[in-house]
Amino acid sequence: MHNQILSEIVSIYLKPAPLNDLTPWYVDFKNTILSLRGITEYETFDHPVATMIAISSTDPDPVSTIMQLYNPNVPSFTIDKPYVDTNVLRYYVILHDSNLTTLEHSMAVFEKLKRTVGLHCFLLKINSKPRDPADNESIEDKTEDDIRAIWEESLSETYRIESLLQNYTADLSSTSSVVGLDATINPSATISPVSSTPGHSRSASVSSNRSSNNATPVPPATVIHGTSIQSIPIDLLDENLEQTPPVSPLPLLSEVTTIQYGRCLTREDVDNVKTMIRELTVQSLIPFMERNIQHWNEQVASARRGLTGRLFGASRRLFGSSVRSPTPQSVQSIAAQGPNVPFGVNTITIYPASSPEAQMRKLADYAFMLRDYKFAHTIYDTVRRDYATEKIYKYHAGTQEMMGICVLLMSSLQTNKTDVDRHFELAIQQYLGRCRSPFHATRATIIYYELLKSRRMWKEMPTALVRMTGEDSDLRSGLFLEQAAHCFLRTRHPMVRKYGFHLVMAGHRYGKAGQRLHAYRAYKMAAFVLEGHDWSLAQSHVQFALGRQAFHLGRLEDAVACFSNVLSDNVKQTGQQQGAHMREFLFIYRQYAMSVGLDPLKVSLPHLTLPVIDDRDIQVTLSNAQPKISQKEEWADMELAMLEDSINYGYISSSKRAMAVQQQDDHIIVCAVGEPAIVHIELYNPLQVSILLSDIMLGCQYRTSTEVEKPTTADASEEMPECKQKELNSDMYDFENFSLQKLDKIKLEPLEKMMINLKIVPHNEGSIQVTGLHYTLNELVHTFRPFSKKGRRLNRTKEELMSVTYAADRSLDILVTSPMPLLDLAFHHVPEAILSGEVIQAVLEINNKGNKGLTALRLKTSHSSFICVGNPEDMDKDIYSMNGTTPDKMDLDNQLFDSSIITIPLPARKDQEHSHEHGIVLPGETTLVPIWIRGDRIGKHMFRFLFSYQSNEDNAMIAHRTLRYTMNIQVLPSLKINAFTRPSTTAVNEYILGIEIENLQTTAKFDLTQLTIASPSWTLFPLSIDMDSSEDIVAKTTIPPRQTTFSFYKLRRLEQGNDSCPEAWTSTALGKLLNAPDTKSKDLPPPIQLNISKLSFVRTHSYKCAPLY
Repeated sequence: MHNQILSEIVSIYLKPAPLNDLTPWYVDFKNTILSLRGITEYETFDHPVATMIAISSTDPDPVSTIMQLYNPNVPSFTIDKPYVDTNVLRYYVILHDSNLTTLEHSMAVFEKLKRTVGLHCFLLKINSKPRDPADNESIEDKTEDDIRAIWEESLSETYRIESLLQNYTADLSSTSSVVGLDATINPSATISPVSSTPGHSRSASVSSNRSSNNATPVPPATVIHGTSIQSIPIDLLDENLEQTPPVSPLPLLSEVTTIQYGRCLTREDVDNVKTMIRELTVQSLIPFMERNIQHWNEQVASARRGLTGRLFGASRRLFGSSVRSPTPQSVQSIAAQGPNVPFGVNTITIYPASSPEAQMRKLADYAFMLRDYKFAHTIYDTVRRDYATEKIYKYHAGTQEMMGICVLLMSSLQTNKTDVDRHFELAIQQYLGRCRSPFHATRATIIYYELLKSRRMWKEMPTALVRMTGEDSDLRSGLFLEQAAHCFLRTRHPMVRKYGFHLVMAGHRYGKAGQRLHAYRAYKMAAFVLEGHDWSLAQSHVQFALGRQAFHLGRLEDAVACFSNVLSDNVKQTGQQQGAHMREFLFIYRQYAMSVGLDPLKVSLPHLTLPVIDDRDIQVTLSNAQPKISQKEEWADMELAMLEDSINYGYISSSKRAMAVQQQDDHIIVCAVGEPAIVHIELYNPLQVSILLSDIMLGCQYRTSTEVEKPTTADASEEMPECKQKELNSDMYDFENFSLQKLDKIKLEPLEKMMINLKIVPHNEGSIQVTGLHYTLNELVHTFRPFSKKGRRLNRTKEELMSVTYAADRSLDILVTSPMPLLDLAFHHVPEAILSGEVIQAVLEINNKGNKGLTALRLKTSHSSFICVGNPEDMDKDIYSMNGTTPDKMDLDNQLFDSSIITIPLPARKDQEHSHEHGIVLPGETTLVPIWIRGDRIGKHMFRFLFSYQSNEDNAMIAHRTLRYTMNIQVLPSLKINAFTRPSTTAVNEYILGIEIENLQTTAKFDLTQLTIASPSWTLFPLSIDMDSSEDIVAKTTIPPRQTTFSFYKLRRLEQGNDSCPEAWTSTALGKLLNAPDTKSKDLPPPIQLNISKLSFVRTHSYKCAPLY
């Protein structure tokens, strides 16, 4: 099961699409975070490197205009900060518009400017004036779509993000809650980093696009925490809250803005701009940066890497103070301004642009931008020590971050993976802890994650992502946990369980952030991972969370399904939690029924597994069957032996053998019309709270055919059938072809098991299949529980041996035949315990409750040596009769037979209409048969009685009917008897018989009443007992508790020979066989003639014991 789930998950979430396509909302979040950049004090990537000064070629005095545009003594707003270096490259652009001037004039102005400012200039030929719109040949109409897309793609995305920020700010001002339900319909639209990094502004160029919206800025350092939706039970929520309309969002700027870009540009203009940018980069910008790198390396970095610098640094670390005193050229404190400043911080510590530390950082940044990652890593490592010594933590965190980035961007990973992770871990810890800048920590985590993703280091990614799942932002934590889950799935050996675990945590954080749609999606994928495992607590938690999210999203049907799963999986929850889950389930189902307009007492809720029903324990029996009969294999063997014996002795026609065996193998119940069948179902309440079941009724399907058909699986959504009560105050309800019993109401206490018995009374011949059970839970939720049983395991063919294949189960099929006899019996006068060797007489009461005569009644017992069945006329005979009526001789049948199968005599009828050769019991009649039970072996015994009987009228659908009956008897120890013989010394044909009798009882004594032997050739005489002396008889036949007595007797051979000697017949039969081996002898052995010899010790006795043979 685990391997199957693993392959399915990998095929769904790994192969079809890359990770960015699976989670586009994270891509939006990443792009938004990375686009929120600005000039910061601790890194120079956003500091200006060059400035572009553009003038028109029509300007009368271009040199004066340039000087006015750029005056070094009047710094612009971008470099009016002490930590920004004013030494930037100046690049001059002359704009030539053919609509305004000639090319010769523009070239002359360009040559003049080149002689004045140098080679850092460019003549850009571009059209900037549209033609007459009425002209059909206007440039606007000729503008290609890809030229417009150059601006539209980037600026439209900018407008979209700005509009989302504007709407989010409006939501914060209008309500204190998180984003509403309608906003979650578009996942990518609702994910805004403002909740995790509020107050971080865009660059100046981006901020200028929404100048009209700057009146309501987001308050700095505001962290939005979504209230967990799992804190308040659903059934206690105000219903009016769900009906409150959400705040309508403001229109997106992209929807109200109809600006078309690039209307006046041609393909040649675009190529000219590309050429300008190429020359600016290759001929001016990169050489300018390389010169600065060389200068700073020679003037600053070399001095710090030399011997003098190292000695100075070591002495400062060892002998200097813990904190260096700030100097104007090293560390300064300035007023904190701007939205990036954490709440409560008034000043920030910076390095001026002219300080060696700032120049070293700028040197490393320039080397990094020029892709000299090894050199940049060396400089970062050098300046990091200075930042750590002076405890300027934001600068130190920035260098740690850049060191890790440099290592990952190198062509080959030249250091340990642990060291790389250590760089980012220290950076993120300082960003979060000492700097209180979650934005920069988030940005560092995203960069680290993307770099690891480029190297496909999936195993290292979850550690970096989980590190940023703090309590300050639930939305950010949910996004990172979801990404970590997907990383676990992409490792060399996919970790499905960790994948599911992190999805559960992501769903929890999404829920707290108010992103219910994302929470529902994460929990749904986690539920797929948990499916098929016995992790009941985890499954219960996930299903409960799914139900909550589905309810708040308005998916009531999904919520009902999830909460029904919660009720079946929360076995290990406390009783209080289970009670709360039950109340919420009933509340949600009531809301669902009202919303779709269904009758909850009629329409079934499928797949509700409460209470628990084990299909294997469902049994269908006739009304006369004894309940709770197990050991099916033993009963099947007894039924097969009974069938074979009945066929051999002519009780059953051999043509019905195959039908009887098939019905036995399929466990099909054969029921007569009007005869009730009972379905036994065990209900189990796994919860620690009581549940109420009402309107309990079986689901059945009737077929007119009596042929054995393939069982069909019932639909779990089957509705409660319409029926009519049979009689007033009756629990039977009539249908067209059968009547069913309906139980009004039962209550299952916590952890209680209850067996219920439901009747089926067929009206017509055919077949009835029991398909399931209808019931209503807690008087609100009606459900239909379909039954599905497996037959025996098939092992006949190689394919069946190699796979798990089961035969079709027929035990829930009921064949309905014409009226038949129905045997009902009872045993009377059967004690719970008897003594070993004791014989007691019981009475077997036979009742025919069917509609036809009962005949051919036979019994097979599991303990044949214990049971003896007599004739009805022997009912009043004494067991231990000593009146001398016992015959002196008797004939014993010498044929082989199965002693466990007994034919029970039934009353014979004199009238011709009801007579039968095996006797008959008419419908409604009762007959009594004596049965003697003897304690043959000591111990506890369970007697299995299998009764077979037939109808006095032939029935083509059934060979015979059987009834199983069990009875328990305990046999207690009584006497221990040892006998021995030796030849007599006085006569030839005499032997001495010695008998040792030990009383095993501790309190009771035994009195011997009679000694009887049965033998063809021997008779018994007393030897040690004086039969004329009563005192001697009492002394030698009374056995006190735990005592032993000895007595001796004489065995004498009879003078008259016995012609029925079995040895003589055997010798004759063997002679015939040897003389004629091909001829089968049909001669039966004659009966054995036994002589009965007895000694009676007649007197008052306290206990009776069986005759000793």
